[in-house]
Amino acid sequence: MKSRSRTITEGLLIIALAIGAMLFLVLREVQQPTSSKKALLKQNEVTSKAKKKSASDASSGNTGKGLTIYTDKAFPGFTIYPTSGTAEVLLLNMKGETVHKWPVDADRARLLPNGNLLVIHGSKWGIDHEPWASMRNIIREYSWEGDVVWEYELPEPVHHDIRKLPNGNILTLYLTDVPAILKEKIKDPKIRGTNIRSDVVVEISPEKEIVWSWAAHEHLDLNSCGPRPCSELRSRKIDGKRRLDWTHMNTASPLPENKWYDAGDTRFKPGNILVFARNWWTAMIIDRDTKKVVWSYRGDYKGGISGGHDPYMIPKGLNGAGDILLFDNGRSMKESRILEIAPPDKKLTWVYDVGKKFSSSVAGAATRLPNGNTLISEDTKGRVFEVTPEKDRVWEFQGVTMRINRAQRFAPDYCPQFATLDLGAK
Repeated sequence: MKSRSRTITEGLLIIALAIGAMLFLVLREVQQPTSSKKALLKQNEVTSKAKKKSASDASSGNTGKGLTIYTDKAFPGFTIYPTSGTAEVLLLNMKGETVHKWPVDADRARLLPNGNLLVIHGSKWGIDHEPWASMRNIIREYSWEGDVVWEYELPEPVHHDIRKLPNGNILTLYLTDVPAILKEKIKDPKIRGTNIRSDVVVEISPEKEIVWSWAAHEHLDLNSCGPRPCSELRSRKIDGKRRLDWTHMNTASPLPENKWYDAGDTRFKPGNILVFARNWWTAMIIDRDTKKVVWSYRGDYKGGISGGHDPYMIPKGLNGAGDILLFDNGRSMKESRILEIAPPDKKLTWVYDVGKKFSSSVAGAATRLPNGNTLISEDTKGRVFEVTPEKDRVWEFQGVTMRINRAQRFAPDYCPQFATLDLGAK
């Protein structure tokens, strides 16, 4: 009898303990989410955003179709296609197939002749996702296999452009705030009392020394904002601070050898730096020695540049050598165009303009190819296409349903690693 009673008591005790444990788990779940629940909530949030983004892309015509045009007039090569949303830089062949990739987020990616990849982290997607959000100050060079072979950390976020110079140095830009003592020159008290974001162009040696620099706020008029009044530049929250985005430079490109300098025009001395201040809607050439702005361009085509990205001087040996090729976002009309400018008289020598069929309100790039065609990166649509001088599309890739960051095409012999890849040529 005692044994039976003890068995019943032990059973009831086990049941009570089980109920207590269940209540404890329920209460803990209600009071404070577990790490796995937090992760699930975060994943749901990301998934929800991705669905909204996909729906938005679909409504704007960005459907991720892959290769849509490929004719024998296209320049054969491999295309770097940095995505904003997958932490990948893809290498595409002529059929639009991925033949190589680097598993990194890139706001800007430059393929080097040795097969390494020079990268700025923190794309529009990456600035909200780790580890990329914490790496915005860092420049990295990755090997073909994706290993870090060189890096350098700047005091503030790197800004939109980077390249390796023939001497092995790195040219890039980074963001900074205008010092208070310089803001005393500003006449408008509202602007003077605001945190103002500026840009610094720097050249860095392989030994990680800054050997040349140029700060916009030290050489440009702080009371000017280009063709627009400064009152049109609204302050907004940037990196946790309320700031006025003053210059927003997105390009720093050294001038190559060119016919203008050969003819005696020293404004176009090789090595001078061509920059673009997006919020000024203005391209400028900086004399490396005096650090003065010796040339500028705002244009008058359809009211002048509105936005603008990635100007560079076409090098010798290519169609249009010496001209400056510029991606005009056309933000005011929501119609982008590519402008080719003869810099001495600022006359247009070629324009690609198809109205609203081509529009990227931000970002974008255009590159002159060896066969005379032009590769255009319509970044907000994820579309890359090649056009002839007669403006016929001869190659087009409509890729991922998200933004990309300045695609570029490289010749089949550009780096030794290409020899093992399928070009996908016709």
